[in-house]
Amino acid sequence: MKDSDWQILYELYKTPNMTKVANLLYISQPSLSKRLQSMEEEFHVEIVKRTTKGLEFTKQGELLAKKAQEYMIFLQQLKKELLEFQEENMKIIVLGASYTYSKFVLTELLYEYTKAHPNVQFELQNDQSNLVFQKACDGEVDVAFVNGDYEGGVIQKKIYECQAYILSKGPIEISDLLNRPRIAYKTNDKTREILDDWWDQTFHVPVPGGMSAGFIDVSWQLASKGLGYVCCFLPKGFDNSYHLTLTPIYYPDGRPVLRNTWFVYKEEKYSKEVQEFIRYIESLTV
Repeated sequence: MKDSDWQILYELYKTPNMTKVANLLYISQPSLSKRLQSMEEEFHVEIVKRTTKGLEFTKQGELLAKKAQEYMIFLQQLKKELLEFQEENMKIIVLGASYTYSKFVLTELLYEYTKAHPNVQFELQNDQSNLVFQKACDGEVDVAFVNGDYEGGVIQKKIYECQAYILSKGPIEISDLLNRPRIAYKTNDKTREILDDWWDQTFHVPVPGGMSAGFIDVSWQLASKGLGYVCCFLPKGFDNSYHLTLTPIYYPDGRPVLRNTWFVYKEEKYSKEVQEFIRYIESLTV
């Protein structure tokens, strides 16, 4: 007997109508009749009689139907208990991260971590770094990755830094930027401050206005069409899928324009799973 056979008996006993039960179980009436016949052959008994009033269960059929009811209840309870057991042993870490860090760095990191820790799941909350940092300070996330330097009541570990580049369709001279259209995108205040400071030190004029693209990867796509250039920070191993020219930028004194990425969390007692994840991240080098 298959589970589906017990369900057929259970449903037929509740609703002794072949058409209704067939529709309920999404099978054809001939298939339902065939399954019922196979059950009768397996147990060597007549399960139902077909009368002018519909189906009538024999005494043997009633016994099987009641056992089917007990089995279906047992199966439902078993599945519920197994799910509860799984949920009890599955630990969730609430993690905040900026959109760009999640897309270009965090995905691979979490993939590798969960392979070694299959009982851990992550609830990922993406937002701008300033908002993610505030969530970490408020305890809305267990741990967070933020781009840029912030101050607040959390422990901060520098784990990463990336350099700023000019992204353009073709080669471009830094001195030509004043005469080229710039494509803006949505980013956090700290990132904007670093890039604006570099611009001010380099050109001593306000940052020009121009096209705005929303997400940063859309701005790269626009740049690939020759609609302007993008000034942004790129992660190590950046996948240059739009085949853009990457021109690193430097302050007038020759220092590269860099932005830090921090791993942050509050100084409080965490579950064993969160503590293990913190130790793992802190073992990574910049």
